[in-house]
Amino acid sequence: MEALLAIVQLLLVPVLLGVALTIRFAGTSTPLNGVDYGRVTDPSALHRWAGNRLLVLPLGYAMSGVASLLQPSLALLAFMAMVLVVLGVAIWVTLGAESFHASL
Repeated sequence: MEALLAIVQLLLVPVLLGVALTIRFAGTSTPLNGVDYGRVTDPSALHRWAGNRLLVLPLGYAMSGVASLLQPSLALLAFMAMVLVVLGVAIWVTLGAESFHASL
């Protein structure tokens, strides 16, 4: 079970890296849910900012995956910690996107 969790964490690294880089270089498209793009003054800056924050996720999963391989007893704890980090980063990006909105 522990080895499976370590493998899952390591398999998430390229997927999350692709997502982060896609958002980072999204330009003026609208890839983020929960963002009112009608009020965003600079979508490119928002995407650069959000993509940089999302790079925390593949880095964290890489570190937790390697730690889980080296110390299998930490696999479940590392996986659960990264689930909490994902939630935290999602909240961070959602709340931070507000600073890119034009004031009314």
